[in-house]
Amino acid sequence: MGHENLISGGTFYGPVLMGRDFSSIALGADGHNPSDVPSGQLIHQLRDAIAFEVHPAIDAPCETDGPDLPLYVARSHDNELRSVVELAAEGSSTAAMLVGGSACGKTRACWEAVHQLPDDWRLWHPIQPTRPGALLDGIGSVQPRTVVWLNEAQHYLLTPGSDTGEQVAAALRELLRDPDRAPVLILGTLWPEYWSTLATPPATATLAAPHAQAGALITGTGIAVADAFEGDDLDALSAAADADPRLQKALRNTQHGEITQYLAGVPALLERYRTASPVAKAILHAAMDARRLGHAEGLPLPFLEEAAIGYLTDRQFDSISENWLEESLAYLAAPTRGAHGALTRMRSRPGRAESGSLYYQLGDYLDQTGREERRGLCPPQGFWNAAVDHLAATDDLLALGRAAEERWRLRLASALYTKAAALGQIQGLAAAAQLLDRAGDKTTAQQLFQQAAEAGHTGAMVRLAEERTRAADHEEAERLYSAAAAAGNAAALVALSRMREAAGQFEEAERLAVQASRSGEHNALLGLARDRSRNPDFPATEEERLVRLAGGKKVAGLAQRRLRAGDLAEAERLATEAAHMGFPGALSHVARAYRSAGNSKAAERLYREAIQYDATGMTRDNPYEELARIREEAGDLQEAEQLYRAGAEKSATHILRFLREGIPSSVRERFASQLRHSAEGTALLNMALMRERRGEDSEAERLHQLAGDRALRRLVTARDDAGDTNEAERLALQAAAKGDPVPLRRLAERRRQNGDKEAEKRFYRLGADAGDTHSQRELGRLLRASGDNEDAKTALRLAVSSGDRNARHTLARLYETTGDTHLAEDLARRAANEGDARLLTHLARTRRADPIWQQLLRYGMEPDGTVSAPWTP
Repeated sequence: MGHENLISGGTFYGPVLMGRDFSSIALGADGHNPSDVPSGQLIHQLRDAIAFEVHPAIDAPCETDGPDLPLYVARSHDNELRSVVELAAEGSSTAAMLVGGSACGKTRACWEAVHQLPDDWRLWHPIQPTRPGALLDGIGSVQPRTVVWLNEAQHYLLTPGSDTGEQVAAALRELLRDPDRAPVLILGTLWPEYWSTLATPPATATLAAPHAQAGALITGTGIAVADAFEGDDLDALSAAADADPRLQKALRNTQHGEITQYLAGVPALLERYRTASPVAKAILHAAMDARRLGHAEGLPLPFLEEAAIGYLTDRQFDSISENWLEESLAYLAAPTRGAHGALTRMRSRPGRAESGSLYYQLGDYLDQTGREERRGLCPPQGFWNAAVDHLAATDDLLALGRAAEERWRLRLASALYTKAAALGQIQGLAAAAQLLDRAGDKTTAQQLFQQAAEAGHTGAMVRLAEERTRAADHEEAERLYSAAAAAGNAAALVALSRMREAAGQFEEAERLAVQASRSGEHNALLGLARDRSRNPDFPATEEERLVRLAGGKKVAGLAQRRLRAGDLAEAERLATEAAHMGFPGALSHVARAYRSAGNSKAAERLYREAIQYDATGMTRDNPYEELARIREEAGDLQEAEQLYRAGAEKSATHILRFLREGIPSSVRERFASQLRHSAEGTALLNMALMRERRGEDSEAERLHQLAGDRALRRLVTARDDAGDTNEAERLALQAAAKGDPVPLRRLAERRRQNGDKEAEKRFYRLGADAGDTHSQRELGRLLRASGDNEDAKTALRLAVSSGDRNARHTLARLYETTGDTHLAEDLARRAANEGDARLLTHLARTRRADPIWQQLLRYGMEPDGTVSAPWTP
């Protein structure tokens, strides 16, 4: 039985520790259990917030003996955080992750919140020698009533090139579900982009989730922190400013309510960056580029020293002083109006020996600035040379190698992967092999795959096994698959399952398929089921038995297949079984089929069953609305209206729950109010349309007026369905004027379905004029198809300038058609510099007859964009 997850109300999966062996830390050197010595310090004794990474504030306008931190003004997110802290104080293990931009007040909010806990609570901040290492080594000592302080949680959960972050997340999940150590409170902060990376599932179900454990950990924990004070929060700040001169100064000197950023010295920090000497700015650029390409927070000084030289022109280099490094570091480390400097040395905690190298940390606001302003720049050659020469952490080497490969700097990627492999990271061997294989050097790639497989890399084993299978060397293929499967490789388990099935070892094939499914290959059992459904030696029930083993989602899919085959009775049985297993969406699909067949009674029964299982939002049919229409046709208007209202509210609740489990919005609370407001409008709109269908025009008009703009999108569609296209267009333009161009886009899509190309183009043009990037791209596509290449280019350029990558690819291909090959190449290189080399490789393949492009495809580019000369690992 799973333990209840107090974060999201769901259940945790079984304990998965990602291979981490905790037995080595079970006992201390003296034989005592380290858990006897609790981790952390008593919170009520903590006074130095700066030591726990709260931003130091700017100096007060006049000399005072006041507190180090400005007076705290609570905001809307503090209420949500307080609820989580109270839950922990009452005895439940729980977690909260504050999500917002740099210097917006996340850490200070956490600091204020933990001081509301009882005096016996402790705070543990694992940080040395590395954050994830310290957490994994010390988590066994965490006792009840402990706050695990994960400021800048990306340093713990995002570890490019290794699964350490997943080990951390798994260990934290295990801590939350351990009743013997409850209550504990995991408290962390994240920038929105890091939250998105961790929380967003793969684009397709066939891809493995790279951060599955971390995503499960943060599910339901996000609390958005706005970048600015506004509304009631700003009023409260104005009232508090009378008691704190720093707040007064912030109010006088900030725009757009960015109070916390000003207090953290951000304007002064940016000024120091903008006005830095060329050599100091070069050091910062090296640090910014290393961080945005995946390097951990601690940047080695030898790396920064060598890398910075690569950013200087010859004249700038000739003019630097003998003491340029010391002078620049002193300038960058100097506090800005009392707050941290731009680049500061990372010091060891008291009681711990310092490592041999000096490490520096980039100010997080400058880190954020670098990611925004330098997104399209590839670092110079000196940066990459310094990385190969001075980086010793394999995770950093793999992360920068991946960044180089994504930018089609293949020689540099190979060098970084090779060094990581030389330092014992077999992932480096496999990455280098895959790179060379894709570039066409099959022989060298094969050698590296062989080395990686011999070193234990399961992906390389699978790769070699696939090649041996193609060569009909089934004995060696099976040996390799078996070795990879024994190490837990899901793809190898699937392959072995198929081999056992072909050999007639059916029980073993099923066992392996089940194991693969539990390891993430969710279609393993489904494939086995399909194979056996075609095998006359198996009973007709075999497919369903295996699908049931695969889980409720697969049973729902089987119900859909039966539905498409026209077997309604069997589809209903399977849909009901899937609903019992937690996947009720298929019930609505079967109900719709019954209704289409004229069996409204059966449809009503299934829609009511779907409502019982809370299937709202799991299918495009809202069972409340569909059931309401059935009751309307039966003349029961009272229940129909009740169902419309209930369905709208349920839809809103479902969306809010989805948002809480996905990417949080900085205006979530406001959005919740707007969404419920819109839900009420949707209900009123449905009721208005119901009255309209019955000829009750005056009541319909009254309800339409009550619905107003709250259901404008639905109203546009309804008017268009009724044939009142002029009114639909008027309402869509009204929505666009209010900042919502989606109705115009939907009208365009409807015209496309009807084959009306001119109307489709007109609506996309209206949407493009309203600033809708999707409409700009689609307009460009239509104009290109009609031969209007110049206007197509204009529309596509607008979409590209808004960041639409698909539009960039379309525009490049258009440039190729019109002979503007240099513009197509420029777009491709810009895309590659941002980490998307697909367009560049597409151009290279279409031009492979040209030796230069063939060379680029195989060997990549240098940092300056020139084609690399032939190279070997």
